[in-house]
Amino acid sequence: MRRLGAFAKEVALPALFACWIAYLAYGAVAGAASYRTLRGLNAEIAAHKTELAEISARRAALQKRAELLNPKSLDPDVVDERVRAVLGYARPGDIVLPRSEIERLLEQPKR
Repeated sequence: MRRLGAFAKEVALPALFACWIAYLAYGAVAGAASYRTLRGLNAEIAAHKTELAEISARRAALQKRAELLNPKSLDPDVVDERVRAVLGYARPGDIVLPRSEIERLLEQPKR
C-alpha cells in the first residue's frame, strides 16, 4: 500500500499533470477556441468590414438619389434625366446642361 502511495506521488501525479498541460496547450493552439481560429475569425471580420463599407457607400448613394427624387424637393435636372432614360430619349454621349447654365450662357453679351 505504501508503494502505491509513493508511485502515485512520484509518477502518476506528475504524469497526469503533464498530460493536462499538453491538453491545454493543444487546445490553445488547435482547438475550437484557439489562436489559429482567432486569426481566421479576425481575417473574416476584416473581409466583412470591407464589404460593409462598400454596402454603406452604395446605400448612401442610393439614399442621396432617393432624396433628389423626393416630391417635396424635386431637382429638375434629375427629373429630366430620369424622364429621358425612361422614355428612351437619352443616348450615350449626350451632353446635358443644367437650366441655370443655359440661362447664364444666353445672358452673356454676344461678341
